[in-house]
Amino acid sequence: MAFGIREHIMIPGTKYDPAVGVWGMNVVTVLARPGLRVMYRRRARHDVGRKQRVTKAEAMKFFQEVLGVKIIKATQ
Repeated sequence: MAFGIREHIMIPGTKYDPAVGVWGMNVVTVLARPGLRVMYRRRARHDVGRKQRVTKAEAMKFFQEVLGVKIIKATQ
């Protein structure tokens, strides 16, 4: 899942510094269930079943409930 932050001062605990200015950033996270390593390991690789993968809806729900992130616009 990827999301952007328009101004870094939106992050709690961050204060504005005139020497630095205001800058935005893109944040990319990878959510995976235990066992996904089977697909990427060197020895005895196997495919991972569909139920083992994290869907977009599950990822959005996780970010909203656990991390308290407000999702403004979801894109494909």
